[in-house]
Amino acid sequence: MSNSIAAAPAVLAVGVIKALSNRLPMLSGFSTVFTTSVQNGGAVIQVPLIGTSVATEFGASGYLSGDDASVSSSSVTLKHFKVSSRFSPLDIRQYGVAFFATNFVETAAIALSQVCMDEVNDLITNANYSSNTVTGAALSYAEVVTAQKTLDDAKATDKRALVVNNTYLSNLRSDASIIAAFQLGANVISSGSIGSIAGAQVYQFSNLATNSENLAGFICGADAIACATALPFNEIPGADVSQATDPATGLSVQVMILQEQSGYYNVTATLLFGAAVGRATSLRRLLTA
Repeated sequence: MSNSIAAAPAVLAVGVIKALSNRLPMLSGFSTVFTTSVQNGGAVIQVPLIGTSVATEFGASGYLSGDDASVSSSSVTLKHFKVSSRFSPLDIRQYGVAFFATNFVETAAIALSQVCMDEVNDLITNANYSSNTVTGAALSYAEVVTAQKTLDDAKATDKRALVVNNTYLSNLRSDASIIAAFQLGANVISSGSIGSIAGAQVYQFSNLATNSENLAGFICGADAIACATALPFNEIPGADVSQATDPATGLSVQVMILQEQSGYYNVTATLLFGAAVGRATSLRRLLTA
């Protein structure tokens, strides 16, 4: 049993980050950095946003003169989020690491993914992004194409992400234009996964808030939203700590197990995360009214 308990933080860290990254795949469509330079909430991280340059004809000045690179950044304030559960030592004795995986990994991933996406969701207001399309009660493929063109005109960077609520995702799954495309339609019918349409990767955010502005989704370039993630400093005597990182997004999680004097095990999954507005012109909000 001691070996199982010792291995539990590493097992849980891997399990939580896998489940968490599955729930937050849209982070790969934003400007995201993982930093090891800070380990506390409230720290401000500069997330770079690299823009576009203009090519000009080679002239007498050669290569020495040119336009300055369009490089800017957004200041992201990290917040310390955590989710904790207590487990009876009798349950640990009976179920071991499998008990942790079954009863902690998924619930921790759900809770952490919600607070991270809430940080992004709170940014998607008219005050921050004034480019809007009223798509109505339903979303069509044609409307996605039109919204995508606004990003092209604004020279928004790749990758492009289309983040929608449950209703808009359902609309796209049943859109005749998508179903008619053999390969894409087959994926929608068999798995419900839309993948990429009109040059944008489609992501579902089940609990997308309307922000009291009829928000139902948004389409954006990678430079529209800046995200930062890090791991908090935890040095608690007697606690077993392990960390895991998702290579696609840089999202990282830390799991800590501490046995209380009562014998109960306190299990905590924690991370530092923050989001900020990037280039306001690189995001188009989709509204129901």
